[in-house]
Amino acid sequence: MPDHIPGTPFPLRPLGPSDRSGPIGHATSLPARPVDIALGRLARCLLLVMAAVCWTVWSSVALAAGPEPIPGMPGSGAATSVSPAPAAASDVEIVRREFAQAVTDKTRERLERMKKRKALSETAFSLRASRLAAASDAAYLAQAAQDAQTRLIPALGDNPPDQYFVYVDRNPSRQLIFLGFYDAAKATVALVGGDLASTGLLRRGQDSFLTPTGVFEHLPDNFGYRAQGTKNQNGWRGLGGKGSRVWDFGYQQSPREFRQGVYESQMRLLMHATDPDQGEPRLGRMDSKGCVRVSSDMNRFLDRRSILDRHYERLAAEKPGMWLLAPDRTPVSAPGSFLVVGDTSAAESAAR
Repeated sequence: MPDHIPGTPFPLRPLGPSDRSGPIGHATSLPARPVDIALGRLARCLLLVMAAVCWTVWSSVALAAGPEPIPGMPGSGAATSVSPAPAAASDVEIVRREFAQAVTDKTRERLERMKKRKALSETAFSLRASRLAAASDAAYLAQAAQDAQTRLIPALGDNPPDQYFVYVDRNPSRQLIFLGFYDAAKATVALVGGDLASTGLLRRGQDSFLTPTGVFEHLPDNFGYRAQGTKNQNGWRGLGGKGSRVWDFGYQQSPREFRQGVYESQMRLLMHATDPDQGEPRLGRMDSKGCVRVSSDMNRFLDRRSILDRHYERLAAEKPGMWLLAPDRTPVSAPGSFLVVGDTSAAESAAR
């Protein structure tokens, strides 16, 4: 006789003396009658048969119902806590509208205020207003987008994802900065919105650099920082107001003008805000010592939307509360890491 029925936990062995223990665990001394033994065995057999039937019915029901659904698994029907990411196209349109309101419109309003206060001459106002208007001119945008795409795509490597980037046109007659978006499915770029900027101007007898062209990645190896808002000897807050973001793109080679003339040299390429009172009225023309100067509104938008913080966001996920990133930021769906500095001068000349 087997010890148990296959598929059940119920034993078939007859009970031994130790199984018929008394109230305190000792074997009883009363002798068992043959009829009692026969009835006991019959009762045990009936119990075993009923248990086997119950086990079979329960197994059939469980198999028919299938496995218990796991939350978040496809086809489980269970709720998941992960929200789907917005489609790239709709996200870009949202960001485009936000940028226009938070940056371009604010610059236009600032120019009007400076004109009324006579902080800008009529000539200076007209120059900057026309350059800002060029940021939405279809013909110029096509040139700038082509320059950005030609420079950026080779630097992206194989199978790059959707991502935002920043494009700066150092063309002396433009001096604009753009928020751009790389569409991986189409392998094309789109310029989402523009603002006034300033790139490097070589000054005779002064230590100055021409802002280098190329593709520069914002990496934690060159950890950025935030401005202290302190003034230099000329009363300028050279990196902008306190808390303004400074993006560091490391050492780069570029033409430098100093005592011995113009020659190739190494510079530290930064992108940062400028003095709100003295520097911002000068945006829209070559004016920096080599870095890319942007408005406080542009600085704030790039910072709060984590436009160039792809690598930093990954670090923040591993180390929550990282001090550099804004605690109130709302990252775009596809943060990037590339600053593209181009020059549409040649394309502009060819188009004439």
